[in-house]
Amino acid sequence: MAARLGIAVITYRRPDRLRRLLDALAAHTREPHALVVAEDGGGEDSVRCCRGRGLTVIGGHNRGVAWNKNRGLFALAALGCDPLLLMEDDVRPAVEGWERDWIEGSRRWQHLAYHHAKVVEHTVSGSGTPQDPFVNPAATAQCLAISAEALSKVGFLDSRFQGWGHEHAEWTTRIKRAGYGFKTIALPDGRRPKAQLYISGGLVSDDGESFRDDAQARRNGELAARLQGESLYRRPWRSAPEREEFLAEQAAAGIDGGTLAAQVERLSALDGPVTV
Repeated sequence: MAARLGIAVITYRRPDRLRRLLDALAAHTREPHALVVAEDGGGEDSVRCCRGRGLTVIGGHNRGVAWNKNRGLFALAALGCDPLLLMEDDVRPAVEGWERDWIEGSRRWQHLAYHHAKVVEHTVSGSGTPQDPFVNPAATAQCLAISAEALSKVGFLDSRFQGWGHEHAEWTTRIKRAGYGFKTIALPDGRRPKAQLYISGGLVSDDGESFRDDAQARRNGELAARLQGESLYRRPWRSAPEREEFLAEQAAAGIDGGTLAAQVERLSALDGPVTV
């Protein structure tokens, strides 16, 4: 039996947008799927909204984008989902059966992103279908899809990224290094970068307040530069105390992460050490 789709909604302090996204998912999703919500310590309104709908909510202290997206990724992986979608709370489905393009695109390319308006001007080629995705060297992360195969090669977002900024681009760079989710393009200066793949996938933007912090973004950009060339595989934690905290959050949400945690440690050891 084929693994079912997994959707992790990533949210922080935007309960109105979260409600609109959850309503849209309920109205437009047709394929069997698992749905979890990763809530980054942003308030009880969002938690009550999700639990009132009978949804699994993984949360804890405010730890920033990388840690929160890892909450959702880990839960979906523990549930055996394939592919796995990370949906931020400022995008939502608008077409019935929207998820089928993401399932097909992930099967073909292993990693895709949502073609948000802010990156459209950088598009090089493609028609935006799962068979012929947009090719674009820019990076954005309102909705990211990854196959279970690709996740097994690169692991999770690097939890050394604090707050907001660069965490998803560094993860996507590792995915491309592993051989997934890109097409090579030729630039006028002779460079041949690996450009990301995008689809619209039946989604629309619901842009709102940003929690960007320029100082955080600058520090994270400097970190991303230092991480180039490190091992492909990353755990969602960096230390034994972080591992304990992370797995406690999963357990509190009813996710049994013991088997996956052991697999994560084994894969991380095989890929080599990561500098803390």
